[in-house]
Amino acid sequence: MLKMRLTRNLAGVTGAMLVAFHGWLLASQFAAGRLVDPWVVFRWTLAAVLVAGLVAIQRQGSSIFGRKSVAIWVLAALLHGPAIAADFGGAIDSPALPEVVATVALQLVNSAALALGLWILTGLLAARHRQPRLRSRLAPAFAVNGFLADGFAPPFAARPPPKRQFRVKS
Repeated sequence: MLKMRLTRNLAGVTGAMLVAFHGWLLASQFAAGRLVDPWVVFRWTLAAVLVAGLVAIQRQGSSIFGRKSVAIWVLAALLHGPAIAADFGGAIDSPALPEVVATVALQLVNSAALALGLWILTGLLAARHRQPRLRSRLAPAFAVNGFLADGFAPPFAARPPPKRQFRVKS
């Protein structure tokens, strides 16, 4: 219960910081007079449409991190590409924009894959220590290379026949 409350509070604070940063960014672009550029206005309009799409998905009862919202998150990542290109000294209309977006996307995917792999490995190791050792004793008997491999059959040990009950007729 405490972990869930802490996670919700952390997500709320992170979301508020993200909204505050983008509000500051919009205000600074307005103050610098950059909102007369149609490309900048188009990106902010597209960002508003993406946020509206996420709100609509959440109101339908789906998660904003679920399968339905993957396309919106990909478009949001592509929307941030020109800002990343501008930070590296290139202009907004940089011809290397697809390379920057691909590089950032690959770094994010690699980081997520590494984190997911470590999480799965940790779960498997923890589950290994929790389970009894009975399965490890039975596994070699049913392994593909053990039971009936290369014509090998385990020694046959027949059970004795059932005892018959003799009835004495009187």
